[in-house]
Amino acid sequence: MAFKRFPSFRLITPAVLAASLFIIPACGPTEGPVGDTADTGKDVIGNVTGVKVKGQNFMMPSPVQIALLVRSSNVGYDKTLLNPTSNVSNYNDKMKWALNIGVYGADLGYITMYEQTPEALPYFNTVRKLGDNLKITASFDEKLMTRFSENIGKNRDSVLAIVGEAYRRSDDFLKQGERDEDAALILTGGWIESMHFAVDVQKKKPSNEVSTRIAEQKNTVSNLIKLLVSVGTDPNTNTLKEAYQPLIDKLNDLNSVYQGIVIKYNFSAPTHDEDKHLTTINGTTDVKITEEQLKLFGEKIVAIRDYIIN
Repeated sequence: MAFKRFPSFRLITPAVLAASLFIIPACGPTEGPVGDTADTGKDVIGNVTGVKVKGQNFMMPSPVQIALLVRSSNVGYDKTLLNPTSNVSNYNDKMKWALNIGVYGADLGYITMYEQTPEALPYFNTVRKLGDNLKITASFDEKLMTRFSENIGKNRDSVLAIVGEAYRRSDDFLKQGERDEDAALILTGGWIESMHFAVDVQKKKPSNEVSTRIAEQKNTVSNLIKLLVSVGTDPNTNTLKEAYQPLIDKLNDLNSVYQGIVIKYNFSAPTHDEDKHLTTINGTTDVKITEEQLKLFGEKIVAIRDYIIN
């Protein structure tokens, strides 16, 4: 596949943006322009916001682009792509709980984007159950549950906003408690599930745009590995905890596929609209990715996801 150039997207409504951070969280590159987000923490499409773990900054690109690509692809809703809620009873340790909060959160976002009302509440309850296990119950209180139930099937943007609020509460709670390990695992699970959706779209309806968005996650993988090594290292022995090794090994396999993908970012200064709280990233990205690389990428994502959900 030859080089393809794509501009960044414009920001959508704050409600959908807030929810999207729960739908598809992603850890991304530290290099490149960061605009206002480095200081303010504002969320922008095509830009980044940062998290700090053990004194090291890890940058997270806005995940909305892939969420919108999935919904606008016209491939249709596919329930078989979801992690069944029945699997939740198989998760018996903190690592699995956290990883699958990310997975089920992405699933809930997928369900909501397609307005599949009957599926929404069971998935919200599953995320809540795992949140209870991790003792972040306050993120899913009864008032929030009532609001969610009342809006299902009536107002998609409101449901997305409520989901986003739950995630924000969880994120704030974890940050305040300095629970970097849980936060990193939730981030990882959500990113893997979002890539699972993107791979499905690319298989069913191949497009340069989707393949480019997949390729643009190249630095995300290497930074996820760094993040997991950081939180998964025992401070007493300075060695990686045994439970983390299989996941990191699989991410390294995925990273090896990415090494052959060529990406060039062409910077152009972002523009800001303070009244609308909107930032538009005007840079473009040149990407070269082959069909074989896309195939291998899909296989590696399946392997990582299977490890997480089974």
